Amino acid sequence: MVARIGNIIGCLLMVLGFCELLPILVASVAGEKNLILPFFVSSLFTVFVGGALFISFQNPKDRPSRHEIIMLMVIVWFGLPVFASLPFMITGFMTKFADAYFEASSALTTTGSSLVINLDLVPSTILFWRSLLQWLGGILVFVMAIAILPLSSIGGLDLFRSVLPHGEGEDLLARIRYAFTPLFSIYISMTIACMSLLALFDMGGFDAMLMAMATLSSGGFTSQGVSGANSMSGLTEFILIPFMIFAATNMTFHWAFLKRGRQSIYRQDPEIFNFLYILALAALLIFLAIIVSADMADVSILKKAGIAVFTAVSSMTTTGFLPDQATSLPLAVTIFCLVLIFIGGTTGSTAGGFKILRISLIKRHADKEVSRLTYPNGVTPVSFSGNVVSQSTLFSIWTLLFIFVTALAVITILFGALGYDLQSSLGLSVTSIFSAGGLIPLISPDFVGYHSLSYTAKWLSSFAMIIGRLEIIAVLVFLMPSFWKN
Repeated sequence: MVARIGNIIGCLLMVLGFCELLPILVASVAGEKNLILPFFVSSLFTVFVGGALFISFQNPKDRPSRHEIIMLMVIVWFGLPVFASLPFMITGFMTKFADAYFEASSALTTTGSSLVINLDLVPSTILFWRSLLQWLGGILVFVMAIAILPLSSIGGLDLFRSVLPHGEGEDLLARIRYAFTPLFSIYISMTIACMSLLALFDMGGFDAMLMAMATLSSGGFTSQGVSGANSMSGLTEFILIPFMIFAATNMTFHWAFLKRGRQSIYRQDPEIFNFLYILALAALLIFLAIIVSADMADVSILKKAGIAVFTAVSSMTTTGFLPDQATSLPLAVTIFCLVLIFIGGTTGSTAGGFKILRISLIKRHADKEVSRLTYPNGVTPVSFSGNVVSQSTLFSIWTLLFIFVTALAVITILFGALGYDLQSSLGLSVTSIFSAGGLIPLISPDFVGYHSLSYTAKWLSSFAMIIGRLEIIAVLVFLMPSFWKN
């Protein structure tokens, strides 16, 4: 077990280490030569540790056990931010490990929470590294979701439908390559397309690149203005909407459409249909709430419609871009956004949330139980995408829902115990677990900013971000004594 995990962790660290060389190019172009050596040292150390692990441990070719899968996920999500935080500390941009780990965790989990206040004062090299980490985090999210998580069968993820070619092999490294190789070209192509449109219509090339990386990763880091404020124009928001939706839906379907021309793949999938249906309904409800709000009476109808659509998309995709006039939006919009953040995107995407697949199955199971009140002896199996869903899978989804709700409650209480009010505590809990950190000003307008968090609160936020990506239950299993007895 240790050999397989050590080999894969070493491989990931080497990739991260080589990526730490890319900011050196930005530092050279931007004239920030004092940042070249810190990034080189960080890269050298990360590659050395990764290479040592990769060489020392050999990856077995047999099928991994669930113990190995869960341990790998826990070590990856908790361990990678340690090395990703090194450039923040060595450059002197952040002197405390808690701050650097928070920023790195937020980036890699694509949460979008940031301790930075005035982005205009941050060196371009650091801004690039934050965005690059977030972009790499998007890759890590969809690769894990497609190649690793289905093996764990957490919360019905064994029902995830991938249309990539089969024959990926039994070992984990082969499965990672099988998911990464075809999807990386789609991911980078859409990032370039988004960047090109932004640069063509509204932004400078560097800012457009950072914004595109934040959008396709469903991360939400921005590179301009003050953190917690919307610095985008209406045209920018209009351009970002389709790319946010693209990132929050099944990446393998996009590969089938763009590479194989399979247009019917979207129509055949109930998860994408439900995603778009909920998104359209939410945009309509938010629009109606804005119309009847007295605080936005002076805003034009067209502008209100734009705010409603952008708010719904940013929330449900968990990208976390803050909508315009967020502090003026009525309470009903805040409640809608909380629900959308909880629902999230589809499986196999970069989005966070509970996922449409599980929400759909919970609804179908609830409908079945209601129908049994009328027809007690009726046989009404729950099916999804043409397949009958077993009772054990349905129970695991309900269990995961209970665990998510319990985790939200516990973390909210912990933030409250640290001195934060109920609205801020709930906002911090929801946005951290479901990877939508940029929307905290919308949920809690009185929250000063992440920079105001105590060190204990920063560690708690970092923990919440990571367990959200681990689906929570993986951490619980990892901490159980029975896990270590095997």
